[in-house]
Amino acid sequence: MKEYTEFIIEIRELAKSKDISGLLQQSENAEDKRPCLFAAVCKAAEKGLGQVPFDEQLMAAKALTEGKIIEMPTGEGKTLAAVFAAVWHKYEGRKTHILTFNDYLAKRDREWMKPVYDLLEVSTACVTEKTPFEERKAAYKADVLYVSARECCFDYLRDFTAQSLDGAVGQGFSAAIVDEADSLLIDEARIPLVAASDIKVQQDPELNKAMELTAAFDENDYDISLEAESIYLSDEGASKAEAFFGLENLYSEENAELLSKINDSLKARFLLQENKDYINRDGRIMLIDKFTGRAAENRHYPGTLQTAVELKHGLEATTRGVIMGSIALQYFAREYPFLSAMTGTAKASEEEFYTLYDLRLEIIPPHLPSIRTDHETEIYYDTKSKQKAIVKAVCAAHEKGQPVLVGTGSIEDSEILYRLLKEQGIEAAVLNAKNDDREAEIISEAGAPYAVTISTNMAGRGVDIRLGGADESKREEAAKAGGLLVISTYMPESSRMVKQLIGRSGRQGDPGESMCFVALDEPIMDKYKLRSLVPARHYPEPTEAAVDDRVLRREVERIQRISEGDAFDARARLLKYTLIGEKHRDQVFETRRKFLDGAAVGMWKNSDRYEEAAKRFGEDKLEKLERRTAAAAINRFWSEYLEYTDYLRQGIHLTAVAGKSPAEEYNIAAEEYYLGMESELSEYMEERLQDLLEQGEENYIIEVPENIRTYLLEDNGDELNKQPFLINFLSDESEAELEEAERRSVLDAPEENGDEPKKGFFGKLFGKKK
Repeated sequence: MKEYTEFIIEIRELAKSKDISGLLQQSENAEDKRPCLFAAVCKAAEKGLGQVPFDEQLMAAKALTEGKIIEMPTGEGKTLAAVFAAVWHKYEGRKTHILTFNDYLAKRDREWMKPVYDLLEVSTACVTEKTPFEERKAAYKADVLYVSARECCFDYLRDFTAQSLDGAVGQGFSAAIVDEADSLLIDEARIPLVAASDIKVQQDPELNKAMELTAAFDENDYDISLEAESIYLSDEGASKAEAFFGLENLYSEENAELLSKINDSLKARFLLQENKDYINRDGRIMLIDKFTGRAAENRHYPGTLQTAVELKHGLEATTRGVIMGSIALQYFAREYPFLSAMTGTAKASEEEFYTLYDLRLEIIPPHLPSIRTDHETEIYYDTKSKQKAIVKAVCAAHEKGQPVLVGTGSIEDSEILYRLLKEQGIEAAVLNAKNDDREAEIISEAGAPYAVTISTNMAGRGVDIRLGGADESKREEAAKAGGLLVISTYMPESSRMVKQLIGRSGRQGDPGESMCFVALDEPIMDKYKLRSLVPARHYPEPTEAAVDDRVLRREVERIQRISEGDAFDARARLLKYTLIGEKHRDQVFETRRKFLDGAAVGMWKNSDRYEEAAKRFGEDKLEKLERRTAAAAINRFWSEYLEYTDYLRQGIHLTAVAGKSPAEEYNIAAEEYYLGMESELSEYMEERLQDLLEQGEENYIIEVPENIRTYLLEDNGDELNKQPFLINFLSDESEAELEEAERRSVLDAPEENGDEPKKGFFGKLFGKKK
């Protein structure tokens, strides 16, 4: 803390001695520009916003300039802290992208901080989903750009489909500050963002028959793996499928595509649940983002799974996209040579931030100490008992006028609690994927006295719940009643989601309260087999009262740690399949950009007919045609590469039968295809030159992507976990033995220590950021 104290004292003294312009001039010759620039920002914040930055905000800003991830509680001023770092980047010669969680926050934060930037002569811009192209292109030239991480990714992908430099926004990578980093870089890190061209879906007789087959299935015909969140045919199901389709061996190589469609049919019918995994809104299947609880616009299930879900509900198949390019946030963030980040909950993922992104954690203390009361988690035997306890807690708070925010895990849970509270005479506001358009209206009054708000986990990001209501007019009344009471009603996969919810209460020293309720029959308890972890004498008999047992509580808490570890493993597992593709994508995108700007022409010059073509069309025109032809060809070949690798992943797990590593075999096959694609591109370009000569310029057609659209896919990398019956049968170790090895009692587990996280295999694999 000593270095911060001296640093802050220097800034305060400088701010007293000179005006803004004087400080900016002094910074030009300073070895370390930060003290002068930070002092200038302090004066600009005071003049433009009427705010004097706290010492804690200066600490956070310094950490951001050191390429760290900062953890700051809700309401402590991360938005202003980022301004200091962005201004420093500008005077260090870097443009900054401040990557936000959504469009609303990008627009709000830019408008909020613009007076500060203007006083410092730093240009700013904002890009949202609705920003027109020309305005968007100009925005990327600003010193500081506020843009959602997703929209920034989509611009990167759209640039890959542009047919000229004029048709691209010209996005570059210099510096990025990632807001809500735990969500963007951890929770949503592996979800591929996609740019695609629309095509009309053709009827798939095989998929229709697969849906017909699975309609007659019972629970003996399939097995569900909760750990892998997947579903597979049992012996009985496989036999029925072989009889239905007239096959000798469903698992033979020639039936891999059919097997994939059968698995998609199974998943659509028996694994994916309406109002939990997706909603059916006006005849459209819309996925529910499990991290935000919102209906995810334009997100599709991969492959034939989307169509299978539509067929399940008797809907006509919609259009599909031919994927032109894709990238996950995990890789997109690493494109920036200078990366820093900020969030309210980073400690739980400290090791992963360092391992995958080389980001060290800096915890910034609150400006005012928290006076929120956090109660110990209450454990109940079953969900019904837990719901009764939740309703009782809400009623007690409501009776004294205390505002209550209830966080639930699904639409169904939020609506059940709404009905139970209504039976008690309490009218609650419900916020979930079915009415997410009313989010701002609902949340703005969540801190008012007597307000009861029930929400899926969509209310936690970037929303400042003010005690006393939107205008804080009843702040004193709400504070006297105890402040905002936040109730968590389930155990999510990550403890950070609970901490995010709890962080809505007790902002900037406000009074507040939090309560957490879990039940022993929640899905996460079944998924990780809580009963097998808890000694029989410690597992309770059915009861409506809260269960208080030290061993049971420790094992319940351990379930969450196992879940968090599995989530990290899933992200790491996905790397085994995507690293090779990321290398190929970087090479392909860079090559295409060189063709557009004229740095990579010359493929036709190696042709025997080049001189003939140059004489006929002129070298300048021929070069332009070559550039356009090559750019379109690269789009086509890359789309085929993505289609091939997606198909490859559908059946690669079967190589385990032969004792091979699916991930290694995938990487070998992908590399071979890529090298073949390079040689095919040369041959294709030669053919196109022949076409030009034979057809003439007026009849020469260059096929380019049309109707470009962007969306997100679900991708959990569970190919490594897929284990058909045949692989299980050949395994030497029984499932029980494996479980026993993996699930030792917490009483035998070594104590956690506070050692500094070590850079592991994936950190070494990635190396330093570019």
